[in-house]
Amino acid sequence: MLLSQDPGISVVAEAEDEAQVLKRVVECQPDVVLLEARLVQVVQELSRVVPDPPSALVYGIDAMAPERLAALVRGNVRGMVHRDAANDELIHAVHAVADDDGFASPELTGCLLQAIRCGGAKPGVDHRFRDRLTGRENSVLSLLCQGLSNKAIAAALSVSEKTVKFHVSNVLAKSGVSTRTQLIAAMGSFSSPQDDALRRRTA
Repeated sequence: MLLSQDPGISVVAEAEDEAQVLKRVVECQPDVVLLEARLVQVVQELSRVVPDPPSALVYGIDAMAPERLAALVRGNVRGMVHRDAANDELIHAVHAVADDDGFASPELTGCLLQAIRCGGAKPGVDHRFRDRLTGRENSVLSLLCQGLSNKAIAAALSVSEKTVKFHVSNVLAKSGVSTRTQLIAAMGSFSSPQDDALRRRTA
């Protein structure tokens, strides 16, 4: 009911268990699949049943072990919403994931950082891929790793959101990962002098 009230969201199906989730995804081909925390294991199966699985948004999370969180990041989870989040935060998360921006509730930041620190969320990106990026792609990557949305990156670089999406796609292709969440996790605390300069300029 909550999602249906938003004019920018169309609820195309509902499911009660993992089997129904997989069936509805095949039938309806949604852009985003919104999962309760108890159903997160289905994320690993989505890529098996459809060649281009929808982005997953998990809600109702309280706390999560770094290893379990890392497994979600390696999957197609692009958004995580805390169980105490307000209704408008869930709506915002759906839009963010649909726009490929990704989302995580502030309460889950500690779990995310712990997963990155322990190395469990890193999908094995060789940071030398940055040598193959153009100057603008490196700028986009640096801002992306600070958690900025496409809209914020566009404003910081004085370009359109469409241009940012183009650069993000190129960066993902050259890095070898499929989602910006995976890329951010893989980069971890890696930084360069250019990153520091961008942080000062956009602070």
